[in-house]
Amino acid sequence: MKEEKIPYDKQIFVCTHDLKGEKPSCGDHQGAAIFKELRRVAKEKGLHPRIRVAQATCLGQCDSGTSIMVYPDDIWFKNVQLKDVDELIKKFFPE
Repeated sequence: MKEEKIPYDKQIFVCTHDLKGEKPSCGDHQGAAIFKELRRVAKEKGLHPRIRVAQATCLGQCDSGTSIMVYPDDIWFKNVQLKDVDELIKKFFPE
């Protein structure tokens, strides 16, 4: 095992867990679409992988709508909707 510094300036984890309607989950609230759009824009702006947008299969807050966790900022968003992506881009993707 070799210990190293984190290779990213920022990591944005978007929950995409989908329980197919058996119980509430981020999949019920467009988690996958939110992830895909954030990742697309990060790549388009040349920020990926310095700013890494990654899928989280479960962040443990299924009743809160789609959840996003941002490190090292220690920020948690809940009930994120596709319409919020532009605001997230402005907040986390520098020009």
